[in-house]
Amino acid sequence: NDLLAELAADIENVAAVKQARYEDLAPIDGLDLLAGNDDVLAKVMDMGGTGGICVASNLIGTEMRRIVDDADNRNEIEDGLRDLYKAMSVTTNPIPVKAALNLLGHRVGGLRLPLVEADEQETAAVREVLERHGLLAAA
Repeated sequence: NDLLAELAADIENVAAVKQARYEDLAPIDGLDLLAGNDDVLAKVMDMGGTGGICVASNLIGTEMRRIVDDADNRNEIEDGLRDLYKAMSVTTNPIPVKAALNLLGHRVGGLRLPLVEADEQETAAVREVLERHGLLAAA
C-alpha cells in the first residue's frame, strides 16, 4: 500500500486502486479505493471507498448499487448476497458468470481456451442461486 501511495503521488493519472487482497484492504492516500472482491464491497464503502469492480455486478448491479448508496443497510444487503457471491466462485471466472448470463437469456459468447463451459454440477449451483434470488423468474 505504501508503494501504491507513492505511485499515486508520482503518476498524474493514477486515480484509484482495485484492492482484491484481503490483507491489504485499506484506504491509500491519493487513491480512491475500489473493492476488487464482491464480498468486501460493504467493508470498502465503510472505509470511505468509492465503489467496486466486482463479478456479481454483472447479475445484481442494482443490489450492489444499494450497498454503495445505503450506508445504514449495506451490511445486511451484502449478507443476503453471500450465497450468490459463493456461486460465482464455483469455478474459475468468467465461467460461472457466463453460465449465469446465459441462463438469464443473455448470449454472451463462449470461452477461450484453456477455459471450458461450466459442467452440469457448476451450472446447477449457478441456476439454484439465480432461482433463490428470483432472477430466473425475471428472465
